[in-house]
Amino acid sequence: MTLRNSIQTLKEKAAENPALTLFFTNMILGILLFLLYDPGDWFKRNYQNSEAFFKIKSEEIQTIITGRKGQQSILNRHLDGWTVQSSDQSNLPGDPARIEELIQACLHLRKFTQLTESDPISKEEFGLGGDEPILELKDVSGKSIGKILIGAPVRKGSGTYIMDEKNQIWLVKENLKLATGNGKLDFFLSRSLVPAFPEREKVVQIVIFPFSNTGNFSLIEEGGSWILQVSGQQIPTSSEEVELYLDQIKKLSADEVLLHNSEPILSIPKNQNFKIEIRTVSDKYVVSPIGMTKLGSYVFQREGLSYKLVLDPWNIERILQKDLAEFAKSPLSP
Repeated sequence: MTLRNSIQTLKEKAAENPALTLFFTNMILGILLFLLYDPGDWFKRNYQNSEAFFKIKSEEIQTIITGRKGQQSILNRHLDGWTVQSSDQSNLPGDPARIEELIQACLHLRKFTQLTESDPISKEEFGLGGDEPILELKDVSGKSIGKILIGAPVRKGSGTYIMDEKNQIWLVKENLKLATGNGKLDFFLSRSLVPAFPEREKVVQIVIFPFSNTGNFSLIEEGGSWILQVSGQQIPTSSEEVELYLDQIKKLSADEVLLHNSEPILSIPKNQNFKIEIRTVSDKYVVSPIGMTKLGSYVFQREGLSYKLVLDPWNIERILQKDLAEFAKSPLSP
């Protein structure tokens, strides 16, 4: 069949099925318009679809090294979470939220805006004149996935200047100074006042010994339900409200970390002392301050930690001064 015959056959088919012909014509025109305008920028080179600095999946990252030489934080992944290797080689618990935020920032870094050697500005103008912090990722085998040097942040915006292993300078959108805590040695340390314990470790009792001018109370789990015990009363409670309350206690996080004993710790006035106990089937977790700073913040020494945690009083008030009526399914007796 010649080309001329083929065209004639298509014309005849089109004449026999005008609706089908119109459908395919519109579909072809739609595809052409989509390719022309590219509303999602799928066919254009932009920051999101440019080459990544770290070509690795989040779960494949085993070690993160960040900070200046001699003041580096070494973060290591373990089965039960992340640890921070201290200067004396001991492993301290890491803050999973901050480490995950850093990982996501690393994985989003793209080679899009390169500043070549022909640029008239010197490396010092980018904060890359020497002694700048590094950021390196390693996999399970200990192999380096990549290393960059972190320069100055962009004055107007959230971007950062960085240098790769080929001494090429790039401008990335992520604020790496913020994600790395600007090199603070304690930035990635866990600030949790309650140690993480397995979800399967069922909580059976919460005991609150609040400020001395108020009475203590307990929340006790019995047969799948919770009971509020206060002033000799045992009152059925809302399980959802107890779970929310327990979650608030678990999420208690210090505002500051004291790595050294450089700040004096003062005694706690009797009317400001308190204790929180979370009891499981097999263990007990206690939150109780050991003293106060001169500015009036609580100081805690969590078991197993070589550093102390500092918490502002107003961050604990919502737990210690809980309105017990919110727990009860029925009004409390006076």
